[in-house]
Amino acid sequence: MNQTPDQLHADQMADTVAFPVLSAAELEECAEFGTRCSFAAGEDLFRAGAQPFDCYVILSGEVSIIDVLTDEPTYLVRLRGGQFTGDIDLFTGRRAAASCEAISQVEAIRISSDKVREMLVRQPTLGARIWRAFQRRRELLMATDFQGLSVYGAEDDKRTLETVEFLFRNGVPHHWMNIAEEENATRIREIAGDDLHYPMIACGKRLLFRSPGLTQLAEAIGVRHRIPEKTYDVIVLGSGPSGLGAAICAASEGLSTLVLDGLGPGGQAGSSSKIENYAGFPNGVTGRELAQLSYLQALKFGAEFVAPCHVTELKRGDGLYQVRTSEGDVAISKTVILATGVSYRLLDVEGSNDLLASGVYYNATAVEARMCKNWPVHVIGGGNSAGQAAMFLTQYARKVTLVVRGSDLRKSMSSYLCDRVAANPEIEVRYHTQVTAIEGTEHIKAVHLRDDVGNVAREETTGVFIFIGARPRTDFLPAEVARDDKGFALTGSAVAKLERWKEQRLPEVLETSLPGVFASGDCRSGTTKRVAFAIGDGALAVSCVHNFLGTYPI
Repeated sequence: MNQTPDQLHADQMADTVAFPVLSAAELEECAEFGTRCSFAAGEDLFRAGAQPFDCYVILSGEVSIIDVLTDEPTYLVRLRGGQFTGDIDLFTGRRAAASCEAISQVEAIRISSDKVREMLVRQPTLGARIWRAFQRRRELLMATDFQGLSVYGAEDDKRTLETVEFLFRNGVPHHWMNIAEEENATRIREIAGDDLHYPMIACGKRLLFRSPGLTQLAEAIGVRHRIPEKTYDVIVLGSGPSGLGAAICAASEGLSTLVLDGLGPGGQAGSSSKIENYAGFPNGVTGRELAQLSYLQALKFGAEFVAPCHVTELKRGDGLYQVRTSEGDVAISKTVILATGVSYRLLDVEGSNDLLASGVYYNATAVEARMCKNWPVHVIGGGNSAGQAAMFLTQYARKVTLVVRGSDLRKSMSSYLCDRVAANPEIEVRYHTQVTAIEGTEHIKAVHLRDDVGNVAREETTGVFIFIGARPRTDFLPAEVARDDKGFALTGSAVAKLERWKEQRLPEVLETSLPGVFASGDCRSGTTKRVAFAIGDGALAVSCVHNFLGTYPI
């Protein structure tokens, strides 16, 4: 093996948050939720890929957590009496990321994931300690060289980028293996031969997929599961800030909650490089980090998530709502919260559609940024998203040009961010300028910029990042849901004025014209497009759900 049990990462084992030792009293509390079991030396407690898998509280003996996806199995950590196995995937329903093997004779308490969640509620002090450990372990795992999945493909391959973005958004350990590097190209040929259809997905030396669809991949690795045949109290459509805010409030208040999303937690905010005006984070927080923390919080309270999941139909019948997806799912609920957010408007110029994900991007995360390392890039737009992207990309690109149609960033960008952009020597702001064309065949090469005088300049670039306004994701909604002239869902007082509202009561504040369906966040008419507002809107939507159902949290 790459490491023996005596060569484990001492710095990780010294992390008492990730690997605490439970007291005798805490071990007795754990015993109430599990069953005693024993293992001989060399016996597996669980194997990588197991689904589901359990938590083991070690009473005596020692176990090793092993990464079996490397060329040679690698010991990660060793756990002794008073310590316990597991991480957040006990709650996500995903497969175990690593194996657990007994080093010596082991006595343990075996606790199922359902019982662990029950323990978090009934023993809050112990539960908080265990939950912090699970969360910290995942942070350590993502920060190390843990192998996870290997995604082989080129940087200009759209499906490869889509796959990497999906895994990144859902916190799945993975490495992107750029086949432009000869070492990676040789390795995938050794694994798969000459029948190469990218992206190629492998675990160590074992090939899993040739060019899988996201649904196929998600189901295989346990990110996606079939929706149970049950009636939920509320279905939340979308897992951006508003959807996550709704999921946390609904699940924590005892409502059975299902969240459906097309990609994974985060929404547009998940692609924000830094959010500095959200309460509680004085040093700022990345959109992805905020999304992951919110996602974990919702999981902790019992919310269920399914992604990728693209809703195609919403209809009401017999007092319940039926949600259908293009993946073939059918979900039933008493209420629905629309938190589908918005999508950035597409740049309507020559070459922009042909090079989508091959140099033209509508996100600015580490996934896209590393494609442009040490090369010039252009950011299109004058709002906060554009400013945040420009600041973030200076960590990777040689030069960042911010292309703005107007004359003043302060009209659409927060003051603190304007000051940051202006003070950054790596950013050039080009006012009164528009993109007229994008050059490239397999990958972007140049962008054409026209100023307000009519002069056109051709500039080489490796990435055009577009943030030019948004349109609501409401196209799938039935005609019963009224929208304004821009497609945003009408709610509350605006609905009360409509002739189609026939109920013998006023609509709830966030209720749409379809009773029992509520809208929150950016997809709702009249909202402020800010993360804090969206999260609060999600919480308010849950209050409306309680009023509609006649239930009130204690």
